Amino acid sequence: MIKHKRLDGKKKLISLTKQMEKDLRHYCRDRGIESESELIREAIARYIYSDYKDETLKLQGIDRLQKGLTELRDMAELSFKYLRLMHISLLAYNAEIDPELADAALKSARTRHAKFFDAFQDSLKNDPPFFERLLHKYYTGTDNGQD
Repeated sequence: MIKHKRLDGKKKLISLTKQMEKDLRHYCRDRGIESESELIREAIARYIYSDYKDETLKLQGIDRLQKGLTELRDMAELSFKYLRLMHISLLAYNAEIDPELADAALKSARTRHAKFFDAFQDSLKNDPPFFERLLHKYYTGTDNGQD
């Protein structure tokens, strides 16, 4: 049993098992801690306040995670827009030709792109829903209630 005066001058008795007393002495000696009372106060404080600190750290972690996910979503959306425009551009590119032929080539490119995109969507049907959500968001302009 450890008998120490409390900070307000009153004694506070803490009952410990013989093994706990032994472990406490060894722990303090091994780490150069002079006051067993200080170690006990620190341990109690860590135990009591750990929920608060853990919750704060969790909230900070969730906030960082949410910012990271937003950044990844923006990068994915940007990449998808780039790929889509690049695909249309590759299908529509023509050297200097008659404007009438260029319009027909652009119309043809858009038709070929629509066919390509339909085939692409079909290939994603068995993939994770992320791609379907991304495609849905892009083509409908909605967030599926995720923002």
